[in-house]
Amino acid sequence: MEMVLPEILYLLVGAGVVCCFGLFASVSIGENKTRAAVLSGLFAVVYGVVWFGIFILRPMPEAVLYGLTGVILLGGLMFFLPLGRTSFLVVGDITEKIDERDVIFSREEYLPGSIKYDEYYGRHPELNEIDDRIRRLPGLLEPGGRFYDPVSSSYTSSIFDVIEKLGTEVDGSVNSERIEMDTAEATISTKEMTRHLGAAEVGIAALNPAFVYTHVGRGPEKWGAQIDNKHHFAIVFALEMDYDYVEQAPRAGITEESAREYLQGAMISLALARYIRRLGYPARAHISGSNYQIMLPPVAHDAGLGELGRFGYLISPRYGARVRLGAVTTDLPLLPDSPIKFGVQEFCEICKRCAVNCPSASIPDGAKTKVNGVEKWPLEIESCMMYWRAIGTDCGLCMKVCPFSHPDNFMHNLVRSGIKNSAVARWLSVRGEDIFYGRKAGI
Repeated sequence: MEMVLPEILYLLVGAGVVCCFGLFASVSIGENKTRAAVLSGLFAVVYGVVWFGIFILRPMPEAVLYGLTGVILLGGLMFFLPLGRTSFLVVGDITEKIDERDVIFSREEYLPGSIKYDEYYGRHPELNEIDDRIRRLPGLLEPGGRFYDPVSSSYTSSIFDVIEKLGTEVDGSVNSERIEMDTAEATISTKEMTRHLGAAEVGIAALNPAFVYTHVGRGPEKWGAQIDNKHHFAIVFALEMDYDYVEQAPRAGITEESAREYLQGAMISLALARYIRRLGYPARAHISGSNYQIMLPPVAHDAGLGELGRFGYLISPRYGARVRLGAVTTDLPLLPDSPIKFGVQEFCEICKRCAVNCPSASIPDGAKTKVNGVEKWPLEIESCMMYWRAIGTDCGLCMKVCPFSHPDNFMHNLVRSGIKNSAVARWLSVRGEDIFYGRKAGI
């Protein structure tokens, strides 16, 4: 018997749903996500049996076929249609610049009896006790940490040692013979070179002076020296962290991968800054370890590389939180990019997976608050650092469990495209994460 239009639509929609969950099961197998693979495969089978079984065993009127098909199609449309608000990160007037000496990575290095220790805690006695507690714990990658391994920890430490040695190469003399370049041409060629050097993504920001540290807290420069970086632009790039290594968080693999990407980022920054100085323009590389003069996450946000999430990391549209950042500040005339939005602010409001999985309870699970002009979720950085030292790695659980950090493939990008526009997609995605991956990640 020849099928009519409602029957054809009913079968096509059912086949589409089964194929989607079958593809999701296949992708999950490749990602070693057993729970997601089993549940999505089971759903595909059960849905297929029920949907097609009803059609075969109990013929339905055209109105019913249209109704059932319409419900599924409407649900699909609501997943992708622009429903609900999508807002930018709110950045107001920033009234207070940050002193790098106050950053936790600087503070943990102030040893009792040293000049730095006496001077700093003379000005900040309220931080003395908590910082002393942190220093009494084993250092990152040192014996005593829960996940310390003499071989892998030594390997990762050696990478960080190399990065530290590169700190003296971040700046240098500028060629007195300037090569004039068209601004658009300079922007395009600089981005192309940065990608050619290995960056996954690159953007340009008009450097906001509020995101430049006031004083040196780490590095080969004199501690406490005033930072006088007045460059107009920042070339900011992101490096994708390997998904399989991030999945090892909070064990040593996550720190090993961090070190490798920071080393790659250092080499890109140094080469790019040297190239720009050869053109006759000032340029300074900002590399991990001890030679930042700028706050990378907010500058990367300004450069259009992503949004800042609940856990304080930059979230990339393609790679989620699985990125490490690098930057070069310069006076080479460039065309700045603009901040982007793709649903992160609204998604993070309802997701809270990073807060639920944070073993030190350092990530807030409540609403945003205004911190120095920026509406954000303020982190409890001291408890985070204490956990890092207790386990001997840089943890990374928040990065691992973030739904945006799934691999860059068709299935996950389909979900991301829905999250970008639709409040329905955000709600369903959060529930789907809980069902298919579990609310809590194993350690």
